[in-house]
Amino acid sequence: MRLKCSVFVFLFLVIDVGRAFNIIGVNKQMLYEYVGNVLVGSKPQDEGRPAPPTTGWIVRGKLTLQRQSELVMAAALVIDDVTLNNSGEKFLQNKEMYPPYKPFKIILTKEGTISHVVFKEGDPIWSMNFKRAIASTLQFQIKSSGAFVVDETGIHGQCQTEYFVSNKTNYISIRKTPELKTCVPYSEAVHITRSNVPPNTCEFDHQKSVIIGNEAIYGILPHNETGYFLSMAHAKGTTLIHTFESTGEAQYINSELLLNFQNETPIDNPIDIETSMSTEISNLQLQPIEINDPTGGRNPQQQETLIAAAAALLDNLAEALESTEFKFNEPYDSTLSDVIKLLSEMDFESLKKLYTEVDIGTSYRQETIRNIFHEIIPRIGTKASVFLTRHLVKEKTIKSNIAVQLLIPMPFHIFELSAELVKQCEEFLSIGPDRPDVRQAAILSFATLVYNVYVARGIDKDQFEEYVQKYFNLYLNERDYEQKMLFLQGLSNLQLGNVANYLEPIVMEEGNEDLRFMAAWTTLALADKRAERIYEIYWPIFESRNASLELRVAAVTLLLISNPTAARLISIHRIIQSETDPHLINYYRTTVTSISETTYPCYQHLRRLLSYMHRHLPQKPEPRYWVTGNYIFDYRDSKFGIGAMLQTFLVGDPKTDMPVVAFFKFDTEALGKFTGQLALYIKARGLPDAIWQTVQSKANGSDPLTFKSIKTLLAMLKAPIVNSKNLHIEFILQMEGKTVLSYYLNQRMFQQLTYDNILDRLQLLIRTDSHINMQTVRWPFMNKYSVPTVLGTSSDVLLQTTVLTSLRGNITEHRTPPGTKHTLEIDARYSSYASVRSRSYNPFLNLDHEIKREQGFLIYIPFSSELTLNDSARCARYTFSRPQNLTSGLSFKSRAVTSTRGLVTKTAAAPYEEIMYPERGNEVFQPFSYAIPDLGVKLKVNINLNEMIKFRGMLLKSEFIENGFSRNMVVSLMMYVFGFTQLSSIHLGHDRNFTLLMYNENATKIDGNICVEDVFKTSELKGKQIGFTLEHADETQNVESLHKWNVTVDIQTSTKSNWFKVTGKVQRNSKDDEEDWKACTKLTYEPLVFTKRPHTLNGYVVFGLADENGECPETGSKVQFAARAGPSEHARAFLRSDKISLTDTDFCPKEVLKFSPIPTSKYCKRSNFENFTSITQYDMDLKFNNMPAWFELWSTRLDHLVSAFSANKVDSLHMSQQINITMHTPHDHFWLTVEVNGVHWRIYHIPFLYRLDSKFDASHQLTYDSGLKRSCSVINGMINSFDDYLINLGEIAAHSNCLTLLVADCSPLPKMAVFITPSPDAQSLASNYGLRVHIGPNYFNFRSRAGNSSQIDESPVFIYVNQAQTPYDVRQKPYQWPIDDSDYAFRVELNEQNILIVECTKLSATIQFDMYNILNFEIFGVYKHQMCGLCSKPLNRMQNYTLCELDTGTTTTQMPVRNLSETPLTL
Repeated sequence: MRLKCSVFVFLFLVIDVGRAFNIIGVNKQMLYEYVGNVLVGSKPQDEGRPAPPTTGWIVRGKLTLQRQSELVMAAALVIDDVTLNNSGEKFLQNKEMYPPYKPFKIILTKEGTISHVVFKEGDPIWSMNFKRAIASTLQFQIKSSGAFVVDETGIHGQCQTEYFVSNKTNYISIRKTPELKTCVPYSEAVHITRSNVPPNTCEFDHQKSVIIGNEAIYGILPHNETGYFLSMAHAKGTTLIHTFESTGEAQYINSELLLNFQNETPIDNPIDIETSMSTEISNLQLQPIEINDPTGGRNPQQQETLIAAAAALLDNLAEALESTEFKFNEPYDSTLSDVIKLLSEMDFESLKKLYTEVDIGTSYRQETIRNIFHEIIPRIGTKASVFLTRHLVKEKTIKSNIAVQLLIPMPFHIFELSAELVKQCEEFLSIGPDRPDVRQAAILSFATLVYNVYVARGIDKDQFEEYVQKYFNLYLNERDYEQKMLFLQGLSNLQLGNVANYLEPIVMEEGNEDLRFMAAWTTLALADKRAERIYEIYWPIFESRNASLELRVAAVTLLLISNPTAARLISIHRIIQSETDPHLINYYRTTVTSISETTYPCYQHLRRLLSYMHRHLPQKPEPRYWVTGNYIFDYRDSKFGIGAMLQTFLVGDPKTDMPVVAFFKFDTEALGKFTGQLALYIKARGLPDAIWQTVQSKANGSDPLTFKSIKTLLAMLKAPIVNSKNLHIEFILQMEGKTVLSYYLNQRMFQQLTYDNILDRLQLLIRTDSHINMQTVRWPFMNKYSVPTVLGTSSDVLLQTTVLTSLRGNITEHRTPPGTKHTLEIDARYSSYASVRSRSYNPFLNLDHEIKREQGFLIYIPFSSELTLNDSARCARYTFSRPQNLTSGLSFKSRAVTSTRGLVTKTAAAPYEEIMYPERGNEVFQPFSYAIPDLGVKLKVNINLNEMIKFRGMLLKSEFIENGFSRNMVVSLMMYVFGFTQLSSIHLGHDRNFTLLMYNENATKIDGNICVEDVFKTSELKGKQIGFTLEHADETQNVESLHKWNVTVDIQTSTKSNWFKVTGKVQRNSKDDEEDWKACTKLTYEPLVFTKRPHTLNGYVVFGLADENGECPETGSKVQFAARAGPSEHARAFLRSDKISLTDTDFCPKEVLKFSPIPTSKYCKRSNFENFTSITQYDMDLKFNNMPAWFELWSTRLDHLVSAFSANKVDSLHMSQQINITMHTPHDHFWLTVEVNGVHWRIYHIPFLYRLDSKFDASHQLTYDSGLKRSCSVINGMINSFDDYLINLGEIAAHSNCLTLLVADCSPLPKMAVFITPSPDAQSLASNYGLRVHIGPNYFNFRSRAGNSSQIDESPVFIYVNQAQTPYDVRQKPYQWPIDDSDYAFRVELNEQNILIVECTKLSATIQFDMYNILNFEIFGVYKHQMCGLCSKPLNRMQNYTLCELDTGTTTTQMPVRNLSETPLTL
């Protein structure tokens, strides 16, 4: 023990602490064995399954170190051999391995660390990096025993390095571990990160795709002269690739460098480190590999070689698109990604030369190559590709649409960002107005480029501000709105620095409201950084009720997202509590609700703020105010690292309640990146008016309806004329938060694009013979990490997806009167290739060692058809054909591949290639084949059940089906489908092996006819006959009509209700079968009449072998059915009872139940009557006769199943003869009573059971909740206006011969006016009243009646028409004008509920009147803003809406009446 302690003391006395390289004495030489190896591999997908084969290489040699002076050391390496791991093949040294033999100089500091290194002139990058790694491995420090941390420079830059010195024996062990996160400039040992999708800089919790760890272990033994010497150095590097969170194969790249001491001798032959040395000194930090030479100088590709290789691959792509031979078994096509790689290595001149080659020629293939080249160039991201785009655009060598195609994606993919690039591309701002689309795309793309270069620190702040000022000056100098809008979007793309300061004056300046709103909306991205300025500018706008709704919405949005304090949130809350505009209230509610429940990472800070206000929201306004709101539908799965968010901002028009502004934002994320960021901004003001005016102007030429009489009446009332709004449309498309397209359309532009012109152009396009040849290339996801090994050799990790879509074909038209023949031949293809690749480059043999998981998704859909339209008869003949031995469909597969490939020597006859696949486990393939002889094709499905179970398990464990991200079923389903798709495309974890194919051996042809004929059309009924035939022919065997189908359907429908009758026949004839088959059916549906008749559907189906004369089979199988659905008897009993009202007020009488839909108000809500109108009784009776044997089998099994649930013993329910089903839901209980052939069940606790409504069905609810339809009702003297204002008619004095305007069309061409006329002796209009309805040049009076609608009255109902007051009894026959014309202008009739119905087709308006004191006026919401009268918000008093006649039919005058009061509906 005493001896060991003495040895330790001696060692630390003789060791010169901090002088690490004293291990080699001056003028001494040491020889070390050098062993370096790299291993690339992958872990198995599941435990117990074999891992994919690994690949790697081992290099062996001798390293000589000479200490030529105190601070200078010479190093030289001799390579003995390089061995490949898998094959064991050994390669000896050759002349192409010469660079590592060149010696290099290591300069030491006085402290013993490495100052710098010096290499020989002409030493390539790969060799210098290899030597840097050796020098870095030789560097270690001993400052004390135990653990300590120092800053040390290594191959990754300067890093904090932890040392641990162990000296328990005479062998000193030193462990060196750099903390790679602290390395500068290569943090976490990732030297280059390249991505074509932006990072998610918001909060997220995903795993890192790449994790790296390095360490070195040193062994030191005692030395007689220097005290100690380096016996061994062992550096290890590990790169772990976790690309798919919790699923899939974990790949890795392991590397080791081992130096073992051999001998020590004096320096007899000094290594030459003085001659031909480079004048530049280098540190230990690895030198980046140039983009155009990934080998680091080992085997630089000649530009001519790259051009030839790229041209060949492009030709291969074009050739493959012409072939119908597909590898559905192996749908892995990396050709597109290989082309992208080659083009990325080319310089500007090479790209220019290649473009010249592909631009020559007009052949189909050459056009395809050119299309693909145009798609790839803007996505490469190199400086050369940007310069090529600039050259093509400036020199006008391409069409404008191609120039836009190049400019839009260009700035989003550039990774060589520099000031030079900005300077060279500044020419984009000088593109003239002769190419407006190109100019627009160039201005917007250049702004995005400037932003990206500034963020990448390619230009300084002053340079950036110069461009901001330049865009602002261009904005000020423009007078045209479209150009102002363009440069405003350019400022939006710059989005940093003082951009917001330039936009503030635009917002604050009184002037163009559209520019003010757009400028405010542009500053959304900067709101969180400018909270005080946001408050100062936008709080007065938010507080002012005189400001437009658009500006107030923008103001409240900016205030909410600008990191408000709790006090400011409460201030906003107080103003909203007193707000009267339901649009703004709904916007605030939906914003707080959506953000407080979102999982979107970038809104998590806001979520924590706004969640406080979630329980303190104001009362929800009516559903129709959805047109102003902020809605978020999202999901996020932290387990799989994926997510998506769909956000919709809407701003409506308070006058029309129609959406005016819509902003849609759709973001997807995966693996810490935003894989997609799209936004669409649309402002459309006055669009319905513009369309209506265009259609109306074309229809008025033959329209006998005039507007003079109604205009005269409204002029007497001094009613305002509501002019249509001028058209104003803005369209902005954004990608990754940057505008790429910006368009503007006003009234003048729209008038130039007339309705007829658009149709003519579309018709001309359809009729023109043309060929289609469209290709699109997408590179939706690419992440590349450069992670060098401890040997100094390059290695990288690449995750990418490439997509190539193609649509090719021909459209032709041949006109041979009276028919027109259209021929369409389409070839549609979709090829997606996704891969995750870990690669290590072996510079000694010029080989790439890689393992990758690749996924292929291939879709092929050929389509060949002919369509012949007969102009004289409403018939069309169709033909579909497929050539012989054609396979189409889709294939979706993935696999792991291990490969070693490359050209070992430049003179090698062929490249070296070794490809290996993992051992296949026990797989259960389930092939499924289904023949469809009537179409001549077979369907084949193949799937691996084991992998499907795993995939299903992965999907079901996903959080996005548990998030409850949307209360809207449709959006929920869409997001679920999208999540499923994204999970499949991003996650390459488990093997997929799925094919769905359609195959035909013989050439097959399908043709037939479709005919639609109007049998009759009256004002009451319409009849149509539809005929359909299908014939299948085998063209290979020359067999005509191998199979034939004939379908005939007669349909009768009512013009006034949903009543219909359907009679149909279906017959199949086949030459393969001995007998033909036929089926006949008849269906009759009668809609519900409340308390009188339920919904009924009666009919039968007969099927069996066809008779010889082709009639329906008399002895065939027959199914008769009768279905009924309606309200319970409770509603009928209530109507017959003595109760007067549904509530405790007089403003919801039970007579409203006769209306459909039922008029509602504050006092008469849907909840007051839904128990009476809900459909609670369902009955179905089925009878069977002469059924086939298979039906007997299954009906017997069903009989046994139902009998098993019976409470009593049942021998048989005779379900093979008939089935009687009854379902009943009590109106006041949450249970369902079910009866099947006498067997009863009661199912309890179903609170979520949705009830259909007989009066307010799903279609009515959708139209009213969406605002598509609006209504104004009068119930016992209380008017509920279109905007839910209550007006008491009892406050209006009744005068004989006076008319009170209820509602009128106040547009410049009014079509309708409805007046109320009092009873002869009435004191007010709160009692019974009559009507005068003006429609165009006609009008009619309906005189008030005594009594109420609860009394049964079958007396005649007269209306008095026009000036002559001609009476018509509408109980006997409806009145319409024009008389006996199916296309009438208006119609008056009495329905089964004794309700007077007035229908005005020119305004799509309907009046329902019980002929006493309940009225409902229904109109489409698009017309609401042009209506005036008591039903609308008063624009002025309009003489108190009253017009008095002194002498009926001669003169009218206005009579002053006291003002009436308006009671706003509490929201």
